[in-house]
Amino acid sequence: MTRSSAIVGWVFLTLSVLWGILLKTRILRGADNPEWLKVVHRFISGLAMLMVLTHMVSLYLDSFIEFTVADLLIPFSSEFEPWGVALGIIGMWAMVLVWLTSMAMQWIPQPVWKAVHFASYVSVFAVALHSGMVGTDVGTPWYTALSVVLITAATFAGIIRVILTRRSPAPATKASQATESPAEVSTPRPSVNSSDPTGRITCRVATRRQPATDVVELTLTPIDQDVEMEWEAGAHITVHLGNGLERQYSLTGDPADSRSLTIAVLNTHGPGGGSQWIHEHLRVGTELDIDPPIQAFALKPAHRYQFVASGIGITPIRAMLASLPATRDWQLLYLGRERDQMAYLDQLEADYPSKVTVWVSGERGGRAPLDELLDSKAQIYACGSEGLLNTLEHEVDSSRLHVERFIPVDRSGEHTSHALSVEWEPTGQQVEVGPDQTILDGLESLGVDLMASCRRGVCGSCELSVVKGAPAHLDSVMADEDKDELGIMYPCVSRASTDYLTVSPS
Repeated sequence: MTRSSAIVGWVFLTLSVLWGILLKTRILRGADNPEWLKVVHRFISGLAMLMVLTHMVSLYLDSFIEFTVADLLIPFSSEFEPWGVALGIIGMWAMVLVWLTSMAMQWIPQPVWKAVHFASYVSVFAVALHSGMVGTDVGTPWYTALSVVLITAATFAGIIRVILTRRSPAPATKASQATESPAEVSTPRPSVNSSDPTGRITCRVATRRQPATDVVELTLTPIDQDVEMEWEAGAHITVHLGNGLERQYSLTGDPADSRSLTIAVLNTHGPGGGSQWIHEHLRVGTELDIDPPIQAFALKPAHRYQFVASGIGITPIRAMLASLPATRDWQLLYLGRERDQMAYLDQLEADYPSKVTVWVSGERGGRAPLDELLDSKAQIYACGSEGLLNTLEHEVDSSRLHVERFIPVDRSGEHTSHALSVEWEPTGQQVEVGPDQTILDGLESLGVDLMASCRRGVCGSCELSVVKGAPAHLDSVMADEDKDELGIMYPCVSRASTDYLTVSPS
């Protein structure tokens, strides 16, 4: 049991690291959607930890060498092969550190989690040395062959990761030549906030085109070429505009591209609005600041999907379609008033002729009969007008419906506001939040610097982790069940069903 658990654990550890590298480089994106692949990654990592635990328990029970608990947990405590055993213990603790932080990643800042995750490479290296120095199978032909395969695979995967993640993005000037004439290119303003402590990223508009009437598509690339913007389908960004406004836009490009972000903005022609400012002022070469992508509309694992979009709501759906493998069972229902107002329509019909159903109300003489067009078995992902989303919420069971909203739902009547005590867990500071005050305002009065863009319960930028207490969700970011499962809340509008809350950074 000791020998077999060690070998199987080494295989699973190597496979887990390989899987993580393949996820990072997006090589596997053609095999399945990211959520499925992440589940598999966690499963393999869990099996590796189970094998390591089995290995250590069997060593403790084996009376041949008589390992003590200290011998198995503290490097160089054992007199038996001290260097080889110590390397195994170091590799084990590195595995435990990565595994525990992965289980608690929603409560750990992403930069910290990423830094800790590099310990997986330490673990693979230490375990490889340990396996080559200790054990009765060392030196046998089959064990040598297995060792060569595992070490070679891990090494090549690491090299591929470095090469692919450091590839240089295409110069913005080449893209601009294909989309705009030189006369339309604006003069860039000086780069700012490239190392902003708030996490903002300074980007340059690399391309600009018009995929539909009153819709402009912008591709943004970071000024700092070392910045990687990892995101999954359904994510959005907050754009900081030159007129002082902040607006959120869904990402509509290919999630495999970590070097650029693509948004499509509908000009609503509202006075003083962000969309009109973008249409009038953003040109190829213009620089602006964005917040890192936020995931609040995740594509969850399912065997069958139906996507429903109306108008500019096609933007996050388009990214979801790009992330699905060719073998996944899905259909798209795309609704609009006129064809020239439906962004990406021609491309979608050309790319997926058998999977796209288009309903143009101006051509068909009325609205789509959703009760006839909806799939009764599929998981439904929808984005679009409030009328569409409200209809879907009446037609589709909540367990099958996933929506992204542009406008928050009024949920103020769902919970009675009362005064509560809120503790900021990192410092232990407490504040009394009155019934007419938001939790966000209360925390900011303590000097807590929180990212908060829309302050209406839509964008998800103010996300916090709930340490103690029971939140009363009043936002429209995602389903309440998903927030409770993740242990998060949005303090800009949400309250608490208890008299207290303890929160921390998400």
